[in-house]
Amino acid sequence: MAFKRTRVKLENAYRFRLSCSLLVLINMSLFSVLRLEAFLVAKTTTKFRFALSSAFSNSRASDDPSKMRLREIQLELKQRNVPFADCFDRDSLTKRLLEAREESPIQQPDDGSTPADEVAPTTKTERLDSVSSSHAARTDANGEFDKQAVLAELRNLKIKELREQLSQFRVRWGNMIEKEELVQALCKAMEDRYLKSQNFSRSGEVIVGEVCDASDDVLLQELGWSGSDLKRGIITSPTADNFTPSSHPPLLLDVYATWCGPCQFMVPHFKEAAKEFGPEVRVMKLDSDKYSRIASALKVGGLPSIILFDGGDVCKEVDRIEGALTKDQLVAFVKRHLST
Repeated sequence: MAFKRTRVKLENAYRFRLSCSLLVLINMSLFSVLRLEAFLVAKTTTKFRFALSSAFSNSRASDDPSKMRLREIQLELKQRNVPFADCFDRDSLTKRLLEAREESPIQQPDDGSTPADEVAPTTKTERLDSVSSSHAARTDANGEFDKQAVLAELRNLKIKELREQLSQFRVRWGNMIEKEELVQALCKAMEDRYLKSQNFSRSGEVIVGEVCDASDDVLLQELGWSGSDLKRGIITSPTADNFTPSSHPPLLLDVYATWCGPCQFMVPHFKEAAKEFGPEVRVMKLDSDKYSRIASALKVGGLPSIILFDGGDVCKEVDRIEGALTKDQLVAFVKRHLST
């Protein structure tokens, strides 16, 4: 009898433990299902919010900035890649956004028109190059500075690009608020440079007493070389028809690299030498990494390489020297060949 009671107690205890285990398992399953459901709901909500935000951003271009929130104005300026760190209040942010919309309005293509992604955009570099690289584009039919054409080009630039150009011309723009002020100041700086270099530089980029950090197009124009020849890996050679040794001042070229220590050591010496040469020598420098094709055509072996060219319509190399030089060594190097 006692054995029977003990067996019943053990069976009850076993059933209780089994029930508890099943209950724990059911709870764990329910918890996992709830977590999965919560994850799916959160993911769906995030997608919905993202789609709603995108739709709102696309429709915001036509909104009135005066009725937009500050966060919305800043977000649209970021999407347009327009800096606004110098805007400290709502009015300045609103003005910056209106200027950005005027300079690059969002246009919806009509039926049958070319989609926006098939049109090659004009990059910032291309806009700046179109303004600063061509000397001929600044002159009219009489060879005079074409102020109206330059103003029209400059008005197509963004405010940030105008400020960058003014900095290159060493013009202070901190007190200029309106875009037209920047345009007029840059145009005047370009006209002054043109007048100074009219009888000194072919491209109008080389200034008397200054070092010109030139592009390959400007250097080719100063040397009188053909771009098509350079593409074929050869240097344009003077002929009997185009060889006039004294038509322009000689050209002193420094081929450098930004990572080169001796090249950086030469920077102040090169500037001082340019001041001493004055109108006797055109002084330029070329980044060998940025314009590797022309550096290769010049057969540059070491950096820095100082190359002296004569002043012919198609310039010929006179001499070169590799390694860093001081201002006095540069002057002596050039004067030695000028005196012969």
